[in-house]
Amino acid sequence: MFLIADCGSTKCDWAISDGSNATVFSGDGFNPIHSGEKNIESAITNAMYGNIAVDNIDHIYFYGAGCIGGDASEKVTKTLAAIFPKAEIETHSDLVAAGRAIFKTDAGIAAILGTGCNSGVYVDGEITEHIPPMGYILGDEGSGASISKRLVNAIYKHEIADSYRQMFERECMMNYDDIIYGVYRSDSPSQFLASLVPFISDHISDNIFRNLVLTEFDLFFNRNIIRLNRPKNYGIGFVGSIASTFSEILKDAARLHGLTIYSIIQRPIQRLAEYHNEIIAQK
Repeated sequence: MFLIADCGSTKCDWAISDGSNATVFSGDGFNPIHSGEKNIESAITNAMYGNIAVDNIDHIYFYGAGCIGGDASEKVTKTLAAIFPKAEIETHSDLVAAGRAIFKTDAGIAAILGTGCNSGVYVDGEITEHIPPMGYILGDEGSGASISKRLVNAIYKHEIADSYRQMFERECMMNYDDIIYGVYRSDSPSQFLASLVPFISDHISDNIFRNLVLTEFDLFFNRNIIRLNRPKNYGIGFVGSIASTFSEILKDAARLHGLTIYSIIQRPIQRLAEYHNEIIAQK
């Protein structure tokens, strides 16, 4: 039996497979760059409870935000090894997961738009080139965190009518002080910001909100896709909640750059399971 994880900062999807059939379940997410070993262990063990017997797992394929090698990947590997002592463990970035889920054995541009963002050239099961997303403070254009940063700036810097502030504070049940606390004092500021996206989604028919999202997507393409060295015939595929929620606006932004989106997948875990089932079947 093998176990697959597709782990973001907010949520982690898991799949357990016998090589042909997969069972999918979810738990809390984490980013090993920011999370300690105890938090990672807690998130994993809570997700496993009642879903699997750890001794039955022979191999683990863990795909995660922040798993780009070095200390972060080692932290995840060490924690998994303590929980699953009999399993062989591989860790890969969430961008590799996106590429394998979207394109499997084909090639293309894989992109993530969720709480954060990422993108890169995918060939033969690996990412061969990518531009670093830089995180929610320095980058992450088009992500849930970045879209929400643009929203709260527009509200509290009076870029839009005060009626929008009143509507935001009433529906989200928070004010300026709550925003400042959530961004500068909470343990997960990017998740806090991304939690404001449903408000935007609820009002997306208003051009004020649509243009906020479109502007972020335009920045995403300018800074993360256009500068990639890629064959012109490579398709562009997306995974993530933001790409799925605002798919029509994302397609509009792509067309502005003369690009066509190949596929948008909200949750890649099922297709990741299919990818590994197919690879195992070929062995």
